[in-house]
Amino acid sequence: MGFNTEIFIASRMLRGGFEKKISKPIVNLATIGIILGVAVMILSVSVASGFQREVRDKVLGFGGHIQITDVFSNESQETTKMLIDQDWKSELKNDPSLEHVQMIAYKPGIIQSRNVTDTTDSGKDIRELTGVIFKGIAEDYNYSFISNSLQKGMIPEFNSNHQPNDSILISLYTANQLKVDTGDKLSCFFVTENGPKQTNLIIGGIYETGLEDFDKQFVFIDLAQIQKINKWGIETYITIEETCTNGFVILKADTYGGNGSYNHSWNGASFSEADRIPLCLENGKIEVQLVSSDVISSGFFEEPDLYSIPDTAWLYITKLDDSSSCDCSSLNASTNLQYIDDSTTRFIVGSSEYEAILKTTGGTNNYYCGGYEVLVESFEHLDEAKKTVQFYTNNELNVQSITDRNPEIFNWLNMLDLNVVIIIGLMILVAIINMTSALLVIILERTRMIGIIKAIGGKNWMIRKIFLINGSYIILRGIVIGSLLALLIIFLQNTFGFLKLSQSNYYVSEVPMHYVWLPILLINLGSFIICNIAMLLPSYLVTRISPVKAIKFE
Repeated sequence: MGFNTEIFIASRMLRGGFEKKISKPIVNLATIGIILGVAVMILSVSVASGFQREVRDKVLGFGGHIQITDVFSNESQETTKMLIDQDWKSELKNDPSLEHVQMIAYKPGIIQSRNVTDTTDSGKDIRELTGVIFKGIAEDYNYSFISNSLQKGMIPEFNSNHQPNDSILISLYTANQLKVDTGDKLSCFFVTENGPKQTNLIIGGIYETGLEDFDKQFVFIDLAQIQKINKWGIETYITIEETCTNGFVILKADTYGGNGSYNHSWNGASFSEADRIPLCLENGKIEVQLVSSDVISSGFFEEPDLYSIPDTAWLYITKLDDSSSCDCSSLNASTNLQYIDDSTTRFIVGSSEYEAILKTTGGTNNYYCGGYEVLVESFEHLDEAKKTVQFYTNNELNVQSITDRNPEIFNWLNMLDLNVVIIIGLMILVAIINMTSALLVIILERTRMIGIIKAIGGKNWMIRKIFLINGSYIILRGIVIGSLLALLIIFLQNTFGFLKLSQSNYYVSEVPMHYVWLPILLINLGSFIICNIAMLLPSYLVTRISPVKAIKFE
């Protein structure tokens, strides 16, 4: 007897059904158990994968896969300045394993509604306020996450031509807390090295991600605003003093930003501490150039090092009459300054009137950012991408992955895998018990058939294979139906979202289910193999049946 014989007998048994009163309900229960077990296993993997991906993508939307900063304080959550022009930046952008590189900056602050929400007993107005972290972003930012989370308003054009945009994006949580809406003005307060600073901004859009801890913490702002608030660069201006000194007009360098210790270069001369120069106005047209920078002292006998990128200002002076004079009318005469507008000043020296036009670069703040975020195409390649970034930056900067910055969230997400493993193990155990019980009942009901086959020369292994084939069919049928049932539920959930969740507790409003084809295939294959292996033990009962007693068995 060959293998075809076992298949033939098993198929006849299947076509004949399970007419016996005992076997039919038990086989049906075993089939239902396998259907439900497979469906539960697939749905468990689908929900766990979907939940992990949804929460992970939301966390990534706030911080990117990898962050590169110079110094990052976990206590203040504030980034220090970093030059935008970095040698490794082009290498990161050209690396095919890295998807996108974008500038960012963080600045903690307080925002207060300008709308009066209540009054005190003494009649003072009450305005809501809250502490947040301002995340500065620019035109190179990947806005897909914000676009998908936007609830009201629109996404402003941040850092366009380095002109600070007064619009900000706040979360729905923060908007409800402050009792504000799009178009409302907010007073924003920051702590800087020069003391507190206030900036008035307008709500351009409101977003909601469902991650309450992040929603109530982050506000998106133009990177140029943080550059301006922190005064990371240098701003220099040329002013004319109101009084002549020793008969000469005095030009003064007014410089802001940096570390407060400045050196200046007048008309191409070497840098020095001289912040004033005397000016002879005998010529009709004069151009004065000033280059300023903050410096760091290298030693008592050494020249100081320039610290920031220098800023340049120009003053163009034109005589408005034909008289010729260099000196003021007296040693300490007034220049009679008249300010026409922000850049134009008129003054008198002796009997002549002059016009001075100031031109500036606007400062060098736009040469700095707080750091960079690197986006990776696949989260599974995060560790390799982090090593790549560290290689390009020569390990001189602080490179942190999203899992480094939020370990508690990702440890919690990884625990879901353990839950899935436990569920799969329990479901397979239930399927094994069901199939073992069903196979034992089938064997007992076919005792007489077993005796007849043995009497005509059938071997124990051949008879065992008949029942194993029979059991494999039951298992296969249950796996196919269970898989189809699970896929149908996933489709319906993704289409209609009928299974709801509390977003405040689970970070998502609907149960997320994803099609995870490889795990589905492995579940089906693993369930089939394991259950078939488990049936080898109850099939051993065939060897214990005596042909003589079996034929007499009723």
